[in-house]
Amino acid sequence: MAGKAENLAEMTGVEASPPAPPRIDRRRAPETAAKILDAAESLFSLRGFYGVSLRDIAGAAKVQVALTHYHFGSKEALFRAVVDRRADEHVRCLAEALDQALTVQGSRTERRKAIIRAFILPIVERTMRGGPGWKHYIRLMAQIANAPQQEDYTVPFGQHFDDLVQSYIAALKDLHPDMEEGKVYWCFFFYQAMITHILAESGMLDRQSGGRFHSSDLDAMVEQMVDFVSGGFLGLGAGPD
Repeated sequence: MAGKAENLAEMTGVEASPPAPPRIDRRRAPETAAKILDAAESLFSLRGFYGVSLRDIAGAAKVQVALTHYHFGSKEALFRAVVDRRADEHVRCLAEALDQALTVQGSRTERRKAIIRAFILPIVERTMRGGPGWKHYIRLMAQIANAPQQEDYTVPFGQHFDDLVQSYIAALKDLHPDMEEGKVYWCFFFYQAMITHILAESGMLDRQSGGRFHSSDLDAMVEQMVDFVSGGFLGLGAGPD
């Protein structure tokens, strides 16, 4: 059909009209955009940025591919929209958890554990009880944090979350003025690496423990992780508590 249109254009000197854009029901546009975002969030969290195409996302959302272009333009812009959609709420929750942790009284061990716990608890809560959307989002954030940070698609993640992470690091530095500054950064980096790994819920723990423990039971890991990371500060020279 395209060839016939081209031949006709050559014979008549009149250019063939471009394909008509998809018809948009503007009353349902927000609903369609949300469906695309939900599908993209789910697929990106499972396959990563490079493992997903707009066609994949359109198929999962049950919409025309052209509608993904209409609402978001490009895959990069859609990925940013996925990151942006829940970021403010997630940052606010983590920031409030840190503010609460800073009111804890007691030994330095207890205050350090409160700060460490404040970072993981909101993440686990959303993953375990926030519904499928939040579970996909948290898994995606962990995946981005574990990706090479020079990749352009990771930029929105840093824009939303870097200041928050610096607030946690600053709180730990203030709590440990006797500790080398670099070692505080190392401790928190190791902590983040642990979190990104456990959020994959890979099943490795299940296999290695012979089924006695489960990588999906994040609630059971929280206090053990807090104790482990807190002890790591002592091992890297935090000084007596």
